[in-house]
Amino acid sequence: MRLVSYGIRLYKIFLSNKKKFLYIPLGLYWLLIFILTSIPGKSIPKVLGGVDKIKHLGAYFVLAFLLSFALKMQNGYPKISKNSIFFTLLITSLYGLLDEIHQIFIPGRHFDWWDLLADIVGSVLGILLVKIIISSIYKKDERLSELS
Repeated sequence: MRLVSYGIRLYKIFLSNKKKFLYIPLGLYWLLIFILTSIPGKSIPKVLGGVDKIKHLGAYFVLAFLLSFALKMQNGYPKISKNSIFFTLLITSLYGLLDEIHQIFIPGRHFDWWDLLADIVGSVLGILLVKIIISSIYKKDERLSELS
């Protein structure tokens, strides 16, 4: 429950300045993922070692979390905002596929369907967290308006 409470605070911060708290972190994080997946296999630092699928799941969890918030909060395209879950899953899944294809051309790296599956599972979990946070905010707002 604490995670939802922290998420609600984060949501309100995001709304205060979308560019500073949503779009810039999303762009920088996406760039970080691209840079890390471009490192040749033999050059990956030991710090980045560990269970590969967990790294994929975690990376795409954060990416989907940031992207889902950004798509939900943007005002330019109401259909995208309304269907942010679908578009987030579509974009992160396609990016995961492109990232796996990109790794074919990196020495010591390869395409792995299981990595793509981990990317998609991480994306779904990130999207679910955003959905929980947003629905909790709306429920809280509804309770407050009922008390007024």
